[in-house]
Amino acid sequence: MQRGISLVIEPDDNETLLVTCPDLPEVTTFGEDEEDALRRAGDAIEEALAGPMARRENIPSPSPLRGRKAASLPPLTVAKVGLYQAMRAACIGKAELGRRLG
Repeated sequence: MQRGISLVIEPDDNETLLVTCPDLPEVTTFGEDEEDALRRAGDAIEEALAGPMARRENIPSPSPLRGRKAASLPPLTVAKVGLYQAMRAACIGKAELGRRLG
């Protein structure tokens, strides 16, 4: 998973910025300015990624940025999502991963 997740940032009707994420439709947040919007978007994306992982569902791969702003995720989150996706691709769970790692 790339660290940057594509965002759509547009003015809202209350002098804030509305932030949505095409790859994760459940992500909707806002910010007082662009810096605040990007920070809040990162938090919302982390939360949105936790849901499918808890339910053992697929996580969509990020689409290309295509000139859009991107939310950066912490390296630990990127690593967790990468490990989760690799485990799903290999059809193994936590117990089997533990056995393989000894």
